Amino acid sequence: MVPSPRPPEGKPDPLSSAAVARLPVEVDVAVPVREFRVRRLLALEPGQVIESQWTQGDDLPLTAGDVQLAWSEFEVVDSQLAVRVTRLT
Repeated sequence: MVPSPRPPEGKPDPLSSAAVARLPVEVDVAVPVREFRVRRLLALEPGQVIESQWTQGDDLPLTAGDVQLAWSEFEVVDSQLAVRVTRLT
């Protein structure tokens, strides 16, 4: 990430306004899966497990577009898969 330039002294920072802070941003957590084909995706059943190249316990990068924002890990919460931010980059 590149820090935004500071506003001139005496002028308010437009990025610190409450409206800008609430803008929605789509974030992604991608898990590399070796040789995963569309045919396998279409054949998935509820509860089926897919082997990934990511080691259990390793943090996954959380990104917005091409910018990495944080590191995260998967967690199950009330039978839903969730992502927990573990550290900011």
